[in-house]
Amino acid sequence: MSRPALVLCYHSTNVNGHDYAANDHVALRADLMAIAARGLRVVHALDAVREPLCNQPRVAITFDDGMILDAIDFEHPGFGHQDSFLRILREHHAATGQRCVAASFVIASPAARAELDRKDFLALNVWHDDWWSAAVASGYLTIENHSWDHNHPSLERSVQRDNQRGSFRFIDTEADALAEIAQASDYIEQRSGRRPSLFAYPWGEDNPYLVDQFLPEHAARLGIEGAFITSASRPHEFDRWRIPRPVCGTDWRSPEEFATLIERYLATGDPTPSLRRP
Repeated sequence: MSRPALVLCYHSTNVNGHDYAANDHVALRADLMAIAARGLRVVHALDAVREPLCNQPRVAITFDDGMILDAIDFEHPGFGHQDSFLRILREHHAATGQRCVAASFVIASPAARAELDRKDFLALNVWHDDWWSAAVASGYLTIENHSWDHNHPSLERSVQRDNQRGSFRFIDTEADALAEIAQASDYIEQRSGRRPSLFAYPWGEDNPYLVDQFLPEHAARLGIEGAFITSASRPHEFDRWRIPRPVCGTDWRSPEEFATLIERYLATGDPTPSLRRP
């Protein structure tokens, strides 16, 4: 059966306890072992774009928002020591021989990250970008584009022309798209030493302008080869500007649900086998 890759999404900021359902670090470690136990091939998310369909099942690992917990161990004020996603990838490689190179989608704007850190994360300094270049050099992470400022509702001001925040669907003009996507790629390249080749829509929210006009017209110049949504609805055919990703904590919440998700993918070839469709 020819099928797209199953692209999975985790958030290192999701630390609300010590068990699988409450902690994406716990979930990632367990899921990687489950993937290895099934003998599934792990690829980078870029391979899911460059080879849309393949007879062999494939899994890609991605992270969203770009907190330091993607790459740096962290002492959480409420839940203690947290192994970084990067440590988990390295230890998984050492234990199983399976090397996973994950795509870390980051918010680019240093001012936006600093404001979000102050307002939403207790000023813990978890959203700086000093770790980007070392993460790329590790060989286990690439730094990819998750927009300039996420058009986040907690910001006093975003780059959206009317300061309409809280949805990426408001990014529907060339000027706004260049500010959110092109500006982000430029900054990420400057700070990480590598230009992003992938884009993930904040909240997984695309719109017709970005999918049908802006990315087809501008992506080659920007160096972007594919874009990811997080919708649970299966697309009718592969669209490199709307590649779906199930999200840990939303589309599955336990090892048992993850096993069922994998089984459905293997049986049907569906890259969005959500257990929690709206």
